[in-house]
Amino acid sequence: MSKKITLKLIVIGFLGLLLWIPLLLEQGVIYERMNYRDQVTRDIASKWTGNQTITGPVMIIPWQLEYTEKQWNDKTKSYLLVHKKKQGQYLLLPNQFDSQVNINNSTRNRGIYQIPVYNGTVEMSGSFQRTKLHKYQQEQEAKYKGYLSWGDAKLSILISDMRGIVSEPTSDWNGSSLSFAAGSGLKSSTQGIHAELGSWADESETTHFFFNLQIKGMERLMITPAGDNSSISMSSDWPHPSFNGRHLPTDYTVEDTGFQANWKTSPFAGDLESVLKECQNSNYCDFTSHSVGTDFIDPIDMYSQAERSIKYGLLFIAVTFMLFFLFEVLKNLQIHVIQYGMVGLALALFYLLLVSLSEHIAFIWAYIIATTACCLLLGLYLSAVLQSRARGYWFATGIAGLYGLLYMIISSEGFALLMGSILIFATLAVSMLTTRNVDWYQLNRSTIVNTHEKVEMDLEEANQT
Repeated sequence: MSKKITLKLIVIGFLGLLLWIPLLLEQGVIYERMNYRDQVTRDIASKWTGNQTITGPVMIIPWQLEYTEKQWNDKTKSYLLVHKKKQGQYLLLPNQFDSQVNINNSTRNRGIYQIPVYNGTVEMSGSFQRTKLHKYQQEQEAKYKGYLSWGDAKLSILISDMRGIVSEPTSDWNGSSLSFAAGSGLKSSTQGIHAELGSWADESETTHFFFNLQIKGMERLMITPAGDNSSISMSSDWPHPSFNGRHLPTDYTVEDTGFQANWKTSPFAGDLESVLKECQNSNYCDFTSHSVGTDFIDPIDMYSQAERSIKYGLLFIAVTFMLFFLFEVLKNLQIHVIQYGMVGLALALFYLLLVSLSEHIAFIWAYIIATTACCLLLGLYLSAVLQSRARGYWFATGIAGLYGLLYMIISSEGFALLMGSILIFATLAVSMLTTRNVDWYQLNRSTIVNTHEKVEMDLEEANQT
C-alpha cells in the first residue's frame, strides 16, 4: 500500500477522533437538559405533592409491666425484693388488609416540560385480632413473673407527604367513626395521621375497619400490604405504568385507556414482623421497602432516546468515512480531508438538531425532520464531491437507511446490542467483499502513472498554446 494512502488513512482516523469532541459536547447538552427537567420536577413537587407511599393502618398500644426482682443488698448482706416497672409499646398490624385504589392522572406544565401528577381515592378495609396481643402479654409475664397492663391505643396511617391529604378520611371502626389528627404517633416516621382508640385491648376479639382517603401526588404511588394477608387493587387512566416495589402484580391489564393491577401477599411473602420488631426495639421503622405500586412514566423519554442515539455517533461517522474511502479507491476519486470533515460535522449536528426539535414536537417527528434535513444537505454536497448527482443522492439514501436502523435500535432497548452488533458486522462484511479484489500495492503504481499522464497532458496543452 502506498505511503500516500496510509497517511490519508491516519489523517482520516485522527479527524474522526476530533469529531468525537462535538459529540461529547452535544452529550453534555443532553445531560444538562435532563438535569434541568429534574429540577423542574423537584420544583413542582415542592408546590404540589411528591411521591406518595401509604402504610397502614398500624395500631400502637402502649404497655406497662410491673414485676419484682431480687437484688443483693450489701448492707443487710441479703437479697431484697425490688418492685420495678417497664414500659414500651406494641405495634399490631391487621390480620386481613384489603385496599382499592382509584387514580385520575393529569400533567403539570412548566415551560416545555410536563410532569405527571394524580389525585384519587384509597380505600382500606380489613380486621384486627387480639391473638398476637395476648401471646405477647403471656410471653412478657412469663419472662418477668409480673403483670402487663395495656394503655390507650392509637391507630396510625403513615403517609410520606402529608400535603397529599386532600380532606379528612372517612372511617368506620366497628360501626363508629374515628377522628384523625396530624402526626403518625411513631417517633421514627412522623409523617401521617392517627386516631385515638381508647382501651382497645379490652374490647371484642375482632375489630373491623374501613377508611377512605382522598390523596394527591406525583409520578409514583406505593401502598404497603400491611396485613398478614393482603389484597391490593389499583386502577388508573394512565396507560403507561411501571410496576415496582417488593412484589410485582399477580395479574394486571394495560390498555390505551389505563391499567388495572392486583397484588396479593401472604404472611410468608410479607415478612413485616421483622420490621415491627425493629421498630419496637430501635424506633426505626422502614415499611417502605415492603411497599408495592407503580410509577406513572412517560414511555417516550426524548432525552434518554437522544442520549442512546448519540452513543452510536462515532460509529456512524466511522462507517461514512469508510464508505467515502471505498468510493475514493474503487472509483479513483480525489476526496479532500476537509470534505471528510464537512460530512462528519453534518452527521454530528444531527443529534443537536434532534434534541432541540424533540423538546417541542413528538420525538418521532423530530427524528424524521432531523434525518431529512441532514440527508438533503449531504445529498446536495456529495453530488459535487463525488462528481455525480446520482452518487450523491444514493449516498444520502444510504445514510438515511443508517438513521432508520438507528431509530430501530434506540426504540428497541432489549435488542439494541444485537442490532448494533449486526450493523458493525454488516459494515465490515461490505468493506471486505467490495475490496476483496483490490490490489492495494497496485494503487501506488496506478497513482504514479495517473500523475505522469496528467503532467504530460498539461505539457501538451501548454505547447499548443
